[in-house]
Amino acid sequence: MEIHAETEFQPFSSRYHSEQACMEALIALKWPNGFVCSRCAHTRCSRLTSRRVPLFECAKCAHQTSALVGTIFERTHLPLTKWFQALELFLLPDGISAMRLSQVIQVTYKTAWLMLHKIRHAIGEFDARELLCGDVKVNSDLYGRNPSRPQFPHPYASAVVAGCTVTESDELEQVKIRLVPQKKGDGNRANRHELAVFINGHVDVRASAVQSFPLAYRLYTPLRKVVREAWESLKNTYVALGPKHLQAYLNEYTGRRRLHLPGAEETMQQKLLYMGVAIPAITYRQLIARQPNQSLAAAA
Repeated sequence: MEIHAETEFQPFSSRYHSEQACMEALIALKWPNGFVCSRCAHTRCSRLTSRRVPLFECAKCAHQTSALVGTIFERTHLPLTKWFQALELFLLPDGISAMRLSQVIQVTYKTAWLMLHKIRHAIGEFDARELLCGDVKVNSDLYGRNPSRPQFPHPYASAVVAGCTVTESDELEQVKIRLVPQKKGDGNRANRHELAVFINGHVDVRASAVQSFPLAYRLYTPLRKVVREAWESLKNTYVALGPKHLQAYLNEYTGRRRLHLPGAEETMQQKLLYMGVAIPAITYRQLIARQPNQSLAAAA
């Protein structure tokens, strides 16, 4: 994948070409209606600009905070311009690997890997808050099957449950793909109970008409296609993915797919930036310690 930093970032990064421009954008997203103290809810403050990251001191309780607190950018030592470049590259149709990102924005591989996982975590947490609602289809499927050879067994494919909302024009809108933890890489599909667990955890059953497809020969075809496209996309970009962080990469794919639904490109970029501000960062220690065998309902 050939990427030229001077051209690929242009639509987004030309607007946020400096640290100040990036910081002002984050401040506007953090406090869209003006400053609000996180400790006492007072709305007046003093802005302290003696440090690299501006501090806001509450006029009532003197609590100091910054626009980066509680975001994926908290405690970062990187220029915000590199973060905004990473967000731009994350939105490429097939994403970007940590190795390629490290080369383009000139950071270490470990730093690039952590940046991308922080973005994935924000997308996953944001997605978990939004239940499927309306006309909902749910498939029992396999991630890792070869679309060109569907007749062959796939002993290393992982069971997933995939759900989507369908518009009146029969187009897929919001999509969720969740691994079945106890069936990672064993080639077996989710059963009816595991589909029910997914529906209870990820569908607003009170406001939805749900149709589930537990059998391999009777699946909702458009949703099955998305699962296969996810495998192709992630395989082409990341070559090989272990089971520990596979759910995060699936969240990335479905999140990016949703951001790429018809609409203005700037809106897509602003939505991703908003997610980064709305969700606290996951730490490196949390990432490497995360256990893959969490429940299907909690997986995000």
